[in-house]
This record gives sequence, C-alpha cells and structure tokens, in this order.
Amino acid sequence: MTRVPTLEENCNGGSAYACENWGKQLQVDHRMEEADRAFGLACAMGSTSACLTQGKDRLARGDLDGAEPPLRKVYDEDSEEAALALADLQDARGDVAGAAHLRYEALAIDKSTTEFALGWRVPFDGGLGLALDVNVQPMGLKARRLTLGANMGLDAKRVSLNATVGYQHFVTNWFAPYARALVGPYLDAERSRRNPINLGAEVGMKFFAGPLGHLGTGFGTSLDGSTYYFLEAGLDWVLTLVVLAHL
Repeated sequence: MTRVPTLEENCNGGSAYACENWGKQLQVDHRMEEADRAFGLACAMGSTSACLTQGKDRLARGDLDGAEPPLRKVYDEDSEEAALALADLQDARGDVAGAAHLRYEALAIDKSTTEFALGWRVPFDGGLGLALDVNVQPMGLKARRLTLGANMGLDAKRVSLNATVGYQHFVTNWFAPYARALVGPYLDAERSRRNPINLGAEVGMKFFAGPLGHLGTGFGTSLDGSTYYFLEAGLDWVLTLVVLAHL
C-alpha cells in the first residue's frame, strides 16, 4: 500500500494549499511558531489568504514589524480586509492619520478599476432610451471617488456622445451616492435641438457587489431640455469580455 504524504511533506514539496492547511492544524495544536512558518511558506508561494492569516496573527501577538510585510502584500492585491488590518496596525503605532486614510481606502479598494455599464433611460417627455458607459475609477484619484469615462446616450429624439467626470461618496463598502457631469456633441444634430453640444448632469446612487460591478439608479437632465430617470447595471471589464465571448 502507498503511504499518503502528510501536509508537512506536501508543504515541503511546494504545495501552498498544504502549507496553509498545515498551518491551521498547527494553530489548533497551539504550535504558533511552526504555524507562522507554514503560513509564511504558503504566502511566499502566492497564497494571499495565508499572507492575511500570518499578518493578522502577528498583529494579534503585537509583532507590528513582522505583521506589516504579509499584510502589505495582500493590500497590494486590493483587499479590504488587509487595508483594515493595516489600519489597526497603524493605530497600534499611534499613527491616527495613517489609520484613518487606510479605512477611507478600504471602503472602495476592492472595486473594479474599469467597468462597462448598460443603462435604461425613461425620458420625461416620453419614450424609452438607452445609455452605454465606460467608467474608470482608479485608486490613485481620491481612492475610487473620482470617476472618469465616456457615455453614449440615445432615445427617440436624440443621440449624444459624452465625456464624463464625477464623484462618488462611499457611505459603506457597498453603497455610494454620486453625481457627474456630461459634455459632448450630438451625433444627430438635425433631430436634436438647435444646440449641437450636449451638456448634462446626473445624480444617483450605486449599490456595489465588490469587484464584480454595481447597480445604479437616479435622475439626469440635459441642456436640450430632456430630463430622465435611469437604471443601470455595471460590470467589471474582464467579466464583460467573458460574457460577450460566450454570447
């Protein structure tokens, strides 16, 4: 009969999964130093969950310098949990401003940097319209609060292509009211009113599903006099391409 290798043996053989589970087993046995080593091996092999566990365990033991590297590694992967753990670490060091900034970032850190959104518009002057958006919300610009993008809006009376700039305020990690301005040319200048340039604004709210995307709703108005209600669904650009590839 062939002997089944132990978790330790599989870990030493290069399995991050085995190292992480071996570390959990060692924790149950209260062999904390060995558990820390096992989590460290898994972390070095690319397991972000092991890095997070190692960092939080070290933080709980008061090893602030030792906790920071694995937590930073997960934080760099846009992890809300790691950002909050680093905030606790900064609190322990007495850096109140640094801790507050990390908690500010944590609300939006796992959101998609680029997403596509499809919206349904209901103009107050009748009919039904559509909108297609590309939204870019980088962490570097106000930690995903500032949004930039492009918008195409169309209904029975007008078609416009707009550049957009907006601001979203994260009340929680899943809810953010927002406002944005839109400016750009009409693509059907004859049917749209005499002004060839569209200038508009929207206010609304978004409900986020982590990095997957969001659902949004609100009201908008344009220089041509149209006012509309809208409902939109946004999806991370990678997931959007996957969905399109399977259509």
